[in-house]
Amino acid sequence: MNPSVKRNDKGLLPTLPVSLIFHLAIYGLFAWFHFFPSAPVTEAPVYYVDVVNLPVASPQQGSPSAAGTAPSPPPAVKPPAPEMKLPAKESGQKPAGKPAKAATTPTRTAEESSKEFEDRLARLQQSSDARHEAAAMDAIRKKAAVRGKGQAGIPGGTGHESGSDYASYIRSRLVDAFKTTIAYQDKTPRMTVILTIDKNGRVLKRRTESSTGDRLFEDAVNRAIVKAEREFRPPPNGGSFEYGFIFTAQGVGKQ
Repeated sequence: MNPSVKRNDKGLLPTLPVSLIFHLAIYGLFAWFHFFPSAPVTEAPVYYVDVVNLPVASPQQGSPSAAGTAPSPPPAVKPPAPEMKLPAKESGQKPAGKPAKAATTPTRTAEESSKEFEDRLARLQQSSDARHEAAAMDAIRKKAAVRGKGQAGIPGGTGHESGSDYASYIRSRLVDAFKTTIAYQDKTPRMTVILTIDKNGRVLKRRTESSTGDRLFEDAVNRAIVKAEREFRPPPNGGSFEYGFIFTAQGVGKQ
């Protein structure tokens, strides 16, 4: 009789933890080098809005760099004084019957003539400088007039009000706040946040739509939103406003 051989076969149970650890390591490696494809997000063109161009409900077509009001022209320059001409030499005839004598000029008269000549040269120089200054101021005035023709608005605006759209205004406030809070660990951090702002300009709700998972970066974004909210103006349409903003290491963009 052959003795029975006991087999100690535990199946795949011992290999499951090893396989799990291996697959987790592969997943972490792929995530670290961003091998996973992500859905493309089209960012809207953005520009910085200065506080001069406040948000309006129906912005007109223009440029955010144009001031809200036309610049005042430079102060008028007084016209230069007419040039002083040197007096012509007086031509006189010598009295008849008297012998001609050598012309003698006293020392005091020569000094006065020299000083008068220098004063006249100085006046001529001032007059020339005044003409150059007037020409320069005229060029500045023309340049300011050309700039004043620009309208404060947004590219592609179709309204009739001078100002910016509300989304660009909110982004500009986020940009300023994010510069003071930005911090990250990931090489390419990215976070998309949907903000809902009520009629009073307060953040009613914020929802994270996507994130690379950098906790330090996410905290910086949240702190920037809280800080920027202090300067939010109410939406110009009198109701609530919802929009998406994209935070990266380079700054803030509109979704």
